[in-house]
Amino acid sequence: MDTGFMIRCLKCGQEHTITPGRRSHRNEAIEFGTDNYGADQISCQCGNALEEHSRFEGEDFEGEFIVEWKQIP
Repeated sequence: MDTGFMIRCLKCGQEHTITPGRRSHRNEAIEFGTDNYGADQISCQCGNALEEHSRFEGEDFEGEFIVEWKQIP
């Protein structure tokens, strides 16, 4: 069995396979990674894009770290 992942854009159906080895990120139809501010993001050449937004809710040790994906307009 192969190792890696398959990512599919739900807007246009474009698929991208990620396998061990050197990454050719400039030629990827679906790009993903972490920006300079530490937020994860993923985008497709069709314009579909999500970015991570995180926050802490609650008090001291009783709270919870919340992570949400939000559409980039």
